[in-house]
Order: sequence, then C-alpha cells, then structure tokens
Amino acid sequence: MSKRQGLAAHFGPLELAILDVLWSGGEMDVAECVKRLRGNQAYTTVKTVMERLVGKGFLARRKEGRQYVYWPSRSRAEVEQEVAATQVRQLVDGFGDLAVANFVRAVRDDTDQLAQVRALLAEIEDQDEPGGAR
Repeated sequence: MSKRQGLAAHFGPLELAILDVLWSGGEMDVAECVKRLRGNQAYTTVKTVMERLVGKGFLARRKEGRQYVYWPSRSRAEVEQEVAATQVRQLVDGFGDLAVANFVRAVRDDTDQLAQVRALLAEIEDQDEPGGAR
C-alpha cells in the first residue's frame, strides 16, 4: 500500500480529482465536471463534494440560470503552499526543536534543498539586522 503524499494526503481522492479538473479546465458546472472526471461518479456525489469544497474555501460558485458554475478559488500552487505551511506549522508546534532538527536532517543530502534552506535563513538574518529590509 503506497502512502498518499502532497495534496493527496490532504484531500480525498474525489476532492482532488475535482480540483484537478477545475484547475485544468476553468469554470464549469457539475455536469461538465462529471463528464471530465471520466469515472463512474454519480452527479449527486460530485455536486455534494463540490459544495463541500466551496464550504472549505477551495472552490467558488455563482448561479447561472438554474445551475451553479464552479471555479477554483486559489491556484494549485497556492493550495500546495497553504497545505505545506499548515503541516509544517503543526509539526513545529507539536514537536518544537525536534521537528526543526529532523527537517534539516531530511534535506541535508539534497544539495538544492539545502541551498534553499540556507538562502531562506540568510534572508531572515538580513531582515533581523538593523537597517535590514522589513
């Protein structure tokens, strides 16, 4: 059994499939989303999940005639940033220095990721210096 990662760990499979359809296809109604999902999902199931995504703030909608048209309220990159930041904050809040130390250990063998950590730390240090950008 493979472990779900990234957005798949945060959203249910149908939620993520619907978001992917809308991120790639723009505004659409439920019927169009069902068509693009290319699965055996019932219209009512997809509509319910889309309404829940509206309630969670990931989709927006407007009434057009007798139906609603839906679209993503944020880009995929914005959602990834938000989810990642929330998960890291929860780890740091729950485990403190242990989480930070393990995070650094996790990236130390990846030259690009380690360079990114160093650059972020340097940016923070520059902001903390008197006269630094803030």
